[in-house]
Amino acid sequence: MQMLKSWLDGSRMLSPWLALAFLLGLQLASLPFLFKIHFNNSGDIYSPADAPVIQLRESLFREFPSDDAVIALFEGDELFSPAFLGALDRVAKKMETHPSVDRVLTLTTIEHIDATADGFAVSLLVDPDDLAARTPAKWKARVLDDQLAPGVIVSKDGKAVALVVRPIVLKESLARRDILIALDAAIRAEKLDAYQTATAGTVAQTVEELRSLWRDSAIFIPLTVVIGLVLLWWVVGRVRPMIIGGLAMGTVVSVSVAGIVASGQAYTPITAMIPTLMAAYTTATLLHLYAAIQRGRIALLSRPQRIARALKDTFIPGLFNVLTTGAGLLSLLWVDIPPVQTFGLSGAIGTLMVFLVVFILVPPILLRWDTPRWPRRRSGLAHARYIATAVAVFSLRNARAVLIGTLLLVAATIPLALQVKVESNLLEFFAPDHGISRSTARVEAKLSGVTTMEIVLTASERDGLKNPATLAQIKALQTWLEQQPEIDRSFSLVEVVEEMNRAFSGEDLGDHALPTNRRLVEQLLLIYDGEDLYELVNREFQRGRIALNLNVHGANEIGQVIERIETHLAARPIPGIDTEMAGFGRLFSDQEDRIVVGQVKSFLSAFLQILLLLALLFRSFRGALICLVPNLAPLFFIFVMMGVSGIALDVATVLIAGVILGITVDDTIHLYHGYLHRIRRGVSPVFAIIRSVEASGRAVVAISIVLIAQFSLLGMSDFRPTAHFGMLCAVGLFAGQLFELLLMPALLGLRLRKPRQAVTAR
Repeated sequence: MQMLKSWLDGSRMLSPWLALAFLLGLQLASLPFLFKIHFNNSGDIYSPADAPVIQLRESLFREFPSDDAVIALFEGDELFSPAFLGALDRVAKKMETHPSVDRVLTLTTIEHIDATADGFAVSLLVDPDDLAARTPAKWKARVLDDQLAPGVIVSKDGKAVALVVRPIVLKESLARRDILIALDAAIRAEKLDAYQTATAGTVAQTVEELRSLWRDSAIFIPLTVVIGLVLLWWVVGRVRPMIIGGLAMGTVVSVSVAGIVASGQAYTPITAMIPTLMAAYTTATLLHLYAAIQRGRIALLSRPQRIARALKDTFIPGLFNVLTTGAGLLSLLWVDIPPVQTFGLSGAIGTLMVFLVVFILVPPILLRWDTPRWPRRRSGLAHARYIATAVAVFSLRNARAVLIGTLLLVAATIPLALQVKVESNLLEFFAPDHGISRSTARVEAKLSGVTTMEIVLTASERDGLKNPATLAQIKALQTWLEQQPEIDRSFSLVEVVEEMNRAFSGEDLGDHALPTNRRLVEQLLLIYDGEDLYELVNREFQRGRIALNLNVHGANEIGQVIERIETHLAARPIPGIDTEMAGFGRLFSDQEDRIVVGQVKSFLSAFLQILLLLALLFRSFRGALICLVPNLAPLFFIFVMMGVSGIALDVATVLIAGVILGITVDDTIHLYHGYLHRIRRGVSPVFAIIRSVEASGRAVVAISIVLIAQFSLLGMSDFRPTAHFGMLCAVGLFAGQLFELLLMPALLGLRLRKPRQAVTAR
């Protein structure tokens, strides 16, 4: 007990050399992990491994190809010339040799069914070995006459041609990047880049997100640290504390990122925000300690005395800061999205490291090596405490007006907060003028939507999908599907069977090309010697799929399509066939429910945990509410801003409630702790409020500036979810500072007025 007391009052510290060894040792121990960072942003990692959609997806991959793709679009007047077609085929063949590529789909690689004297034959749509067999005009006519190619690998007017590279089942963004690099190189080598107008698809999208992650990490992490160092120097007015602060930030950031690697988790655009958060939080915690040391300097205490008193004043509030911030971050474990959970867990561990570094390792280092005197009064933001005090005095004098005004403002803006929508939209992850956005729009204008989805058809027995009645109902379903405005194309074994029957009969069967006789179906399938069919149905003809191309990209829109399809299938089931929705679109749309449920659980968890911790710290449930209420206001107004600006709740902005609630309450803890400390020493309540704000005001304002500046950096990212997270955090922190200085004194002041009024009445 005596040892704990000695730590709390600052009379016991580690030896400075041991503290420095720990600080440097933690950084060195982190380096091997930092070199093994696993960058990944594939869609699968955003769903739990045991989620039904992932389990279905894995089972489909064992029978059918991946629905990932990169689409290169070419436009021009010579697309059917032998020179272009030959170059296009050479690019396709080169890409097919890539170890991560399953198949390349283009004019010279997909199958076409031709009528023959004794039935039909499967050949290539465009034969690259016999390009002189037809004129460019005849090749164009053959391609446009095909039942499957137009709208998929060629535009319906023949003015655009696509080369679709389909990878093997990949769960790594780096492997996708390798494919894209190889494709660009192959296109340039064949001098087709002059024709290329777009590169789109899920592979291109995830690679662009990966590149954005790299750019953000390379720019924002160093800038965040530099801003923290500059503001430390400006506020404290000392170089050595700034250098020690830099070591502290570096240690916390390194250990936090190393923890992500050590846990085997991927470094995603979500977890990539951890370094900025940890650097900002370390700076904020250091400023509380440094402000307390400066107060000791102003009181003319000796160096050991002022560091000891600073620890005594800040150790307990700092401990509860870590606990409340950690609670806010741990609440993200309720969001059933693995990268979000990794962010929460890593952030919580990082806050613990902040406490250990700032309150255990930094003080003995300061005591040993920060020997010159600190300035007594002159340093950056020297007048900030007067501004903070003026706001607090105004709040005390106008407590009722402040509280009523806040309530009226909240009531007036509730409709705006309710406008917040839950949405993740791939096309809106980047600005409309971004390369990937323009490419996606170009491909969809010329071909079909790039969002892929599929309906899985499972028959109750082998060869169940050879039944003509079943095939007819699948065709009817596809007819209905293509009437939906969001669905550009649908494909199944039905189209292939129809093509075979047209060629086999040698007649123009029109819309009646689907056989009605099972023996004929089996005969056609027996003759068929191609491969394209088995990308749509397995060789047992028990499991097949209807592949869909959607022209919408938002989780809500995709979810509405899924719901409509499931309703239709429930009303018109196919006898003997079980149906399930799968594919990338289903994977993406499922995030919506997890975000909504996770946000509610996360907020309630953070609120209750922080409330209980504050009640434990202050031994007062009422005091805990006084501290927590001012920190709910900025969170509410973040949602107001989201409603006004149209920023949706997605995998990045779902982090904000836990982060903001956990961080903004820190300054409140210091202010209220100072207020109670003075009350216990016999200071009058009003003076205790003013003195507490005056003593901590500069640190509180400085911390807000540091945090706002560092989070604002993220707002400059070209990856919109990251930019929205940074901007909204900056706004929330500014609002938190304002409401903290306005509402807390008002709540305390209103509480103090009642006894005085009672005495007057008596």
